[in-house]
Amino acid sequence: MDAPPSPQPLEPTRKRPRSESEPTASLQHAFSRDERFWYEDGNVIIIAQGVGFRVFKGLLAADSEVFRDMLSLAKPAPDLSRESGLDDCPVVHVTDTAAEVRSLLAILLGGRRYMRRLKFEFDDVANCIRLAHKYGIQDVLEDSLEELKKYFPATFDAFATRLTSETSTDAIVAANLARLTNTLSILPAALYGCCQLDGKELLEGKVRKDGVVDTLNFEDLGHCTDGMRRLCTLNVQLASDVFSPLDNAECVIIDRCNTSLATLQLKWIHRIPRGNGDVLAPWDLRGYDRKKKPKPSSPLCASCIALLEARATTLRQRIWSELPDVFNLKEGSEEVVSQEDAVMSQGDS
Repeated sequence: MDAPPSPQPLEPTRKRPRSESEPTASLQHAFSRDERFWYEDGNVIIIAQGVGFRVFKGLLAADSEVFRDMLSLAKPAPDLSRESGLDDCPVVHVTDTAAEVRSLLAILLGGRRYMRRLKFEFDDVANCIRLAHKYGIQDVLEDSLEELKKYFPATFDAFATRLTSETSTDAIVAANLARLTNTLSILPAALYGCCQLDGKELLEGKVRKDGVVDTLNFEDLGHCTDGMRRLCTLNVQLASDVFSPLDNAECVIIDRCNTSLATLQLKWIHRIPRGNGDVLAPWDLRGYDRKKKPKPSSPLCASCIALLEARATTLRQRIWSELPDVFNLKEGSEEVVSQEDAVMSQGDS
C-alpha cells in the first residue's frame, strides 16, 4: 500500500513561461472564454492563465472544501461590469494552468461514473492528480492515481503490459506526482523511465503543452545518475546470464545449441550500446530458430529458445524487485514501498 500523503513532500522544479508571470493591474481581469467550459447560466468565473471558465459554484463547492472556502470569498470584478451578463458574476483567479483546470472540470462536470470512459491522455491524468491533490478531491485523486499506475506500475507483470504515454519525458512528471502525493510505489518505474532519457532530456525536463516545465528535484536527479550506471552494468550481466550454457534434456542437439550460446553471449555483450540501461526490455529470440530460413549463423532449437526466454523473464523479474536498491531508495514508508509489498497489495485488491 502507498504511504499516506507526506506533510512536506519533496518539491520538484515547476517553471511557468515568463509571459505567465504576475499580471499587471490593468490586465488583471482580462481573459478569453474557454470554448468548452463556459455555461451562460454559470454563477462563477474561474480565470487561469487568462482563460475564463464560467461554471457552477455549488458543484465545485460540493466536491471540495478548499473550493467552497475559496468561492465564498469571490466577488464580481469591477472591470467586467461593462460586459453584458457578467456584472453580478463572481470571479476567482487561480494559479493553476488553463489545461489543468480544463482536465479537472471534464471530470467534475462529466460525472464520476464516466471517469473510466473518458479515455484521458497522460497529460489529463497528471493534471487531475495535481488539482485533485491541491483541492482535496479524494475520489478523483484515487481514480487518477490508478490511471497513472497503468503507465508506471508497481508490479513486474503490470509493467510488461503498461500503457505508453505520448512522450518519454512523462516519466519525469510521474516521478514528481509520486513525490507530490506520496504514492511511492510508482517511483521505481518512474525513475526507471527517467533513466532511459538522455542527459539533455533529463535536465531540461518535460515541457507541457501549456508551456509549464517539469523537472526532477536534485535528490531524484541523483537517484537517476546513480541508477543509470547500475542499470547499464546489469544489462551486460543479463546478457551474460541469459546465454549461459543450458542443460536441456529435450534438446536433441545440445552440443550445437551450447556452442551457439557461447557465440551469442559474446555477440550480445559487445553489441549492447554504451549507456543502454533498458534492462527490463522483453526478449524475443525466435530469430535464432534453427528451422528459420535462411538458417541463422548461431542456430538454436525451439526448446532451448523457450528455456532462454523463460530464463530472461525470471532474471528481469529479479532485477525489477531490486529497483529500490538500484536507485538507492530507502526501505519502508520513508522512501518507497517494496515491490514485494506492492505485489501483495495488488493481490489483496
